[in-house]
Amino acid sequence: MAQEQGIAKVDLTYIFKAVMMGNSLYSDNWEKGVLYLTNLNLWFSEGGGWVTIPLPNITMVGREVTDSIRMKTQKSIGTTHVLIIDYLQPSNVVQGASASSVALLAGNEAVVSTLKAYLQPMCGTPPKKQSLSDIDKKLLYMLYTGVNDMQKLAFFTGADSQTLAESFKSLRDQGLCDNSGTLTEQGQKQIQELM
Repeated sequence: MAQEQGIAKVDLTYIFKAVMMGNSLYSDNWEKGVLYLTNLNLWFSEGGGWVTIPLPNITMVGREVTDSIRMKTQKSIGTTHVLIIDYLQPSNVVQGASASSVALLAGNEAVVSTLKAYLQPMCGTPPKKQSLSDIDKKLLYMLYTGVNDMQKLAFFTGADSQTLAESFKSLRDQGLCDNSGTLTEQGQKQIQELM
């Protein structure tokens, strides 16, 4: 069995078991405390002790935060930076079954973003796949066919150089091509799906 090792320790405000219906938050029991991330668990200080979420029980990290949740959080604790973590816990109703739960973490933007960046790969939640715009698709196809001259790309896609630069950055950020415009394996797969 792996030995538990600390990764990060931060002061945050959180709701360990948030009550949510759809995209609305009904909980208002925010707690200030310490969140401790290890290679095995997410620890929350609670009262004089700790409650944990084992990392394998986390089903999603970074679900879309709605405006209503942001406004309610801003009103309650003064920040709009919230990370939603969906996880499974033992059911209180049926022995041996699991129930879905939600934890909300709120605080400084840098801390929340860093936690999200750490947790997503650890918990198997892939970063949200961005959808490709029409220009992205055209540019991906042009790169696939070997066209990477800026003037030719502008001519073939009908886009100005600023739009092309943004599209190229988007493709690169999604791991579909490298800095030279060569498609990655993921980019090759994406173009096959588009054809």
